[in-house]
Order: sequence, then structure tokens, then C-alpha cells
Amino acid sequence: MLGILDFVHANQVIHRDIKPGNLIRRQRDGKIVLIDFGAVKEIHTQLITRMRGELGQTNFTVGIGTQGYSPSEQLAGQPRFCSDIYALGVTVIQALTRLHPTQLPIDHDTGELVWQNYASISVGLEAILERMVRYHFSQRFQSTRDVLDALEEASRVTTETTEISTSIWAATQFNDQTQPQGGIKKPPNWMKDETSLEAIAEKPAETPKPWWRRIKSGIRVVSIATLAITGVVLGARQLVWLQPLELAAYDQMVRLRPVIPPDPRLLIVEISEADLRALNRPTPSDRDLAEVIRILSQHQPSVIGLDLHRELPQEPGHTELLQQLQTSNVVAILELGAEEIEIPPPPGVPDDRVGFSDIAIDADNVVRRNLLFGSNASGDFFSFSTQLAFKYLEKQGITPQDSRSHPGNMQLGETSFLPLEKDAGGYQNLDAVGYQVLLDYRSASSPAPMVSFTQVLNGEIDPSLVQDKIVLIGTTAPSSKDLFYTPYSAALQTNHTMPGVVVHAQMVSQVLGTVLDGKPLFWFAPEWLEITWIGGWAVIGGCAAWRFRHPITLGFSVVILVIGLSGISLLLFLGHGWLPIATPAIALILTSIAIVSYRAYTIQ
Repeated sequence: MLGILDFVHANQVIHRDIKPGNLIRRQRDGKIVLIDFGAVKEIHTQLITRMRGELGQTNFTVGIGTQGYSPSEQLAGQPRFCSDIYALGVTVIQALTRLHPTQLPIDHDTGELVWQNYASISVGLEAILERMVRYHFSQRFQSTRDVLDALEEASRVTTETTEISTSIWAATQFNDQTQPQGGIKKPPNWMKDETSLEAIAEKPAETPKPWWRRIKSGIRVVSIATLAITGVVLGARQLVWLQPLELAAYDQMVRLRPVIPPDPRLLIVEISEADLRALNRPTPSDRDLAEVIRILSQHQPSVIGLDLHRELPQEPGHTELLQQLQTSNVVAILELGAEEIEIPPPPGVPDDRVGFSDIAIDADNVVRRNLLFGSNASGDFFSFSTQLAFKYLEKQGITPQDSRSHPGNMQLGETSFLPLEKDAGGYQNLDAVGYQVLLDYRSASSPAPMVSFTQVLNGEIDPSLVQDKIVLIGTTAPSSKDLFYTPYSAALQTNHTMPGVVVHAQMVSQVLGTVLDGKPLFWFAPEWLEITWIGGWAVIGGCAAWRFRHPITLGFSVVILVIGLSGISLLLFLGHGWLPIATPAIALILTSIAIVSYRAYTIQ
């Protein structure tokens, strides 16, 4: 490049925009070519401008160049030949340090670039580059020939520091007509500071740190940052600040799972708005309910669940309904209160055929849990869905037992149902009263085939849909207000909520699928493993920040790591494992930021 600049300057032209982007390699001979002469400034133009200024005309010069590569006088609109030498020196320093000029620290007292600790080069080359990029133009090489002479002289001298000092100075001094013949001029005062050519030549070159020391330093910094950030993140997690993010990630993973076909062991008899209009009532009468239960019983269902409160008569036909509710395979509902039963079951229905209809709802009003058992001051109760599942499994010889592998917990068949703990998965300080498991939704719409109430009432139903099935009767009409938000709600354009009878069907299907199909329940890592999981991703983020210095490369690496974290978590979720996602992602990002901040501080 010095040869090219020598030719350009010999033609009285200043390029003014030397940078890596304007240097290309010619394919036919491999030589470097300088491009983009759109910003050149011819010397005679400057002279004409100055003359006009002396005549009282406007003297206006536009500063052209690229931030980081342009020296101060060029940015002020007064470029010189040594301005191109400065830009070339900065370009070489960028190649040696792999740092953009704007990333290099600056000595605030002198304005000089501080780059020497980032490059391992000879003392002679270091001295030449230092003079090429001096802050003030008067202290730089004034021509490319001076630089070429200095390089040539530096390549010939021995490695003794005294010879390097004298020889390089002899080649890099200013042209002085008063210099004695054959003598060597002593350096001016500006070369006497600690960053001068003579000072650099007289002190031994810094030996770069061995690789093992650099690794040791990196390990120390990454370890400290990881411990600090992990502690902060775990504290925020314990305070439940991160739980909304974890639950949002959970909902997204639920939506990404493949849809499972409707469960053929269930049938939902829905009471829709159309049915209520046909009946001309806000709720079916007891007589109509009794008739529907009678018709269904004729087709020999395994169990019928009535998800409607009937503690008060809905005449006509209350007596007829109570008679149908005496059938041994009909299950009714009640609603629990804090101290006592808030809404009792229909009169005359025994306790072993009654289940509570209460549903566990998270703080954001989304149903993610299946409450199997519950209690209040009045006693212990099974849920509506649990009673239906028990009745169905009982006919197949499967009854609840004490778990052989986890004593004190329930076992159905070969499956142990382990209750949720307060810190399971993304939960923190969960209200885990009763006996809860994470609800495994079958689909976003309905987990079972559906027929309308009026179809059954009119006898328009296929008996095969009912025989040996669990039949749930309940309302899906929005006017009933028996609607719940689910993990699917956020992605639905319409019908954001799921009717209560459908939610109960999801719960029944989960229990049957776990016991009869071998479908696993959700599993969770112990607390110590979750902490390790979070800390491990913080370490990965710290290592990436220590390894990659360029902002774009680091940003791209962090994005890839977060995507990798999400992908691994999704794969585990598809295998019914729930590990935190948002917390380790935050730890990864914050640790990266901490490492970058540390490096920036130490550089300055």
C-alpha cells in the first residue's frame, strides 16, 4: 500500500478514505488495489481555495472520511498527505489486533490510540506504526517515502535494542538540511515521552501472555460473572418475578406440540346456545335432563357425568331427574368452599358418585393443573374428572393403590401419580394444596367426540358413540359463563376460552391415557439440577462473550445460543419434561453483558 500511496501522493492527490473496505485484491496477480477515489482532494484545489480566502472570498472545505480511520485534521476539513498515512496505520493496527479502531482505547491526556497490548509484533514495527498514527500531524511521517525508508532500515538492523533505536530513528527523522554530513540527528523533544520511538526501542518488547495464562484469566472472569449473575437471577426467580415468563414459555411449548386425535373412550354431550334456544330456556329442565340420561343409559355407557348443578329444582321433572340420578353409573357435581361445601350435589346422590367441579387456576387465569383430590373443613373429596376416571378403570379391575415406588402417593395400574411441588418446572411458591398434576392437554378444541343435547333428546345418536364410553353432559354456551383460559388461548383468533365440561374431559383423558396407554406424566428436575441448568447456560453465555469480541459476532452467537436453549427445552418438553427456559436465557444474556462490560472497563 505504501507504494500505491507514494504514486498517488506524487500526483498531488490525497485519498482521504483509506480503510479495509476500500482495499481489494486483484485476482490475476494477487496484488492489493486501492479503490473509491470519490473522496480525493487535489492539492491545487486547496491552494486555490486558500487564495480565494485571502481575497476575502469564502474558504470552505468539507471533511470527508470514515470514523476511526480519519485523523483530527481531516475531520476538521484540512487533510494532508500524512492523513492517508494515519489511515493506513490504523488499518494495519486493525489487522494486527482484530479490533475496529472505534473499539481501541484512547489516552485522554495525549489523544493517542492505545493498541500495543493487543498485538504481538517486533519493536521496530511497533515504533513505526506508532509514528504513523500520531494524533498531531506534525509528529507523523510526512511522506510515504519516509515510512518505506524506516521499514527498510528496520529490516536490516540487528535485534539489539540500541541498534534498533538508533537505526530506526535515523530512518524516521524529519528531513533537515542542517544535519551534519554522515551524522545522526538527535530526536526532538516530542520523542522523549514514554510512548516515543526511542523509549519503545530502549525497553524490552512485552512478551504476550502464554495461552494457559489467558485461559486461566478467562476462567476466572467467567466464573465470577457466572456466580454473580446466577445469584441475581435465582433471587429474582425465588421472588416469582420470572414466573410469568416461564409460564408464557410453557404455553408456547404446549401450542407447538402435535395435536392428538380425540379420545374414543369419551363422549361429550354439549348444551350449546342453539340447544338453549330450541328448549327456550336458560338451562335445560330437570325433565329434559332425566330423558337424556335415560336415553344414554339405554346404550350402556360405562359412566355418565352430569356437569350441571342441580341442588335446586328446575321444574318440571325434578322427581324424574332424582330417580335417574340413582343409577349406579351416574356421577354428579358439587362445588367446594373454603370452610364447607358451597354448592351441594343433588339430593340423594351418594358420596362415592359425587365429585367437585372446582378447577385450579393460575394467577394469570390460565388452567394448567389437574386437581385430582381436594379438601376443606368438611372433609376430603375427589374431583369430578377423577371420579369418572375411577369408575371407568374400576370396571377394568384397576383401583387406586399406595405407590410401591413412592409410598404415600397414589398408584393406578403401573403408574404412580406424583403430586406437583411448589417449585415444579417454571413454578415458584405454587399453591400446591390438594393432589395436583400438570394438566396434559390433548388438543386446543375438544379431547373427545361431541354431540348436541337436542340430538340425544330427539334420539338422533349413534349407539356406538355411547356404549362402554365415559359420557360427560355439560354446557358449552357462552351465556353459562362456565369458560376458562388455557395455554392455547393466546394464539386463538376466536373462542379464546374452553368450556368447563371440555376441560374436565381433558382431565379424564389424561388419567386414562396415563394408566391405559402408558403416556407419561410430566416430570421435573430437582431444585439442585435446575440451579445447575441455569448456571450452566450462564457459563456458556460468559464463554461466548469472552471468545467473541466483535459486537455482531457476539450478538449472533447469543441469538444462536438462546435458540439452542429453546430447542433443547422443547425436545425435553415433548418427552414430558419441563425445565425452566426464560430464567437460563436471562442468565445467559446478562452474563454476556457483564463480560462485555468488564472487558470494556479494563480496556479503558
